[in-house]
Amino acid sequence: MPQVFLGLGTNKGNRLEFLQKAFQIISQQFVIHAYSSIYETEPWGEYEQQNFLNAVILVETEMLPQHFFLIVQGIEKQTGRTTSARWKEREIDIDILLFEKNIIEETDLQIPHRYLHQRKFVLIPFCEIAEETVHPVFQKTMGELLRECADKGKVSKTEFTF
Repeated sequence: MPQVFLGLGTNKGNRLEFLQKAFQIISQQFVIHAYSSIYETEPWGEYEQQNFLNAVILVETEMLPQHFFLIVQGIEKQTGRTTSARWKEREIDIDILLFEKNIIEETDLQIPHRYLHQRKFVLIPFCEIAEETVHPVFQKTMGELLRECADKGKVSKTEFTF
């Protein structure tokens, strides 16, 4: 069954509550095989906002990537996401980081996630659960990508749990 890595992030309102609610909804719809610790991270792209809480989870699904993407968008809405501009505050953001070895480049869906290799706040929790996973475009492990990552943003493991 295909395995999918998801990145979860939140920096608006009760961040932990939004993260836990998204995790709960995902666990009701998919088998979760692994999940990282929760990290507090500096914003990326737009810096004048609250820090994020981020995590990475590994699920399995029989869905096709495009259908899975629609389900993920629905989970964001169920969790309480409201419309926000790119790189601005959000109640919850769920990104499909990898979907098996699929490479998809569509208007609304790009897999692997286009910034995965540039973001320590994704690579650090990803490496915690699957450091040897190979990026299908760069043909490097997540550990290699993390060691090469130029991102200087602060990423700190928290004591929060799902």
